[in-house]
Amino acid sequence: MTLTSTRLILAGLTASLGLLTACATPADTSISSLPRATAEAETMRFDMPVNPADNGLTWAQIDAISVLADEYKARGHGPLVISYPQGGSNEQAAMQAIALARTQFYDAGIDWRQITGGAYDARGLGHAPVIFSFTRYRAVGPDCEPGWDYLATEFDNVRHRRFGCAMAANLAAMIADPHDLIAPRGQEPSDSGRRQTVIDRYRAGQNTATERGDSESGLASQVNSN
Repeated sequence: MTLTSTRLILAGLTASLGLLTACATPADTSISSLPRATAEAETMRFDMPVNPADNGLTWAQIDAISVLADEYKARGHGPLVISYPQGGSNEQAAMQAIALARTQFYDAGIDWRQITGGAYDARGLGHAPVIFSFTRYRAVGPDCEPGWDYLATEFDNVRHRRFGCAMAANLAAMIADPHDLIAPRGQEPSDSGRRQTVIDRYRAGQNTATERGDSESGLASQVNSN
């Protein structure tokens, strides 16, 4: 073997080792590099006009308050604020409408402590509205750029910018409460009565599992295989 042949072989081995080293480069696995669905806070506001001659809520107002209550329970965060038109010619009618609205909110499952109120200057206004407002969140999906690069030429072994983009965009479109993208929901209080029952049975050496009746079965279905 000549000196020139030996040099060529060594050069080839060096190039091969370089390619193997490039393939072994750790991929970019940081969470910040992934396309993500995010959420932005916005104010939900509903203006309900009140006629000075009104002495209660109309059917349309009752329906609107019911829809507002459902929206607040599903996606509302923070207090539900009710503002009345102070100094307006319909101030008394507005205060009566607010009292009825608060009762309707309570009947819909909204606690009194979640409702707060305030006033705004309505002097000179005849049909100033009662204003309902609260904070909710809007989901924002990533901008998935069209087209794909030829991945066979991606020698840097870095995650492609579009990986996971469609999943994040679908999540933003489907999520029920976008606030879940910011922080998890709090847990509901545990059932202290059930917990004490299990503890008492455990101490007595009894089975702590829920007992099944004769009519209950763990089988999903019974299919004749014949």
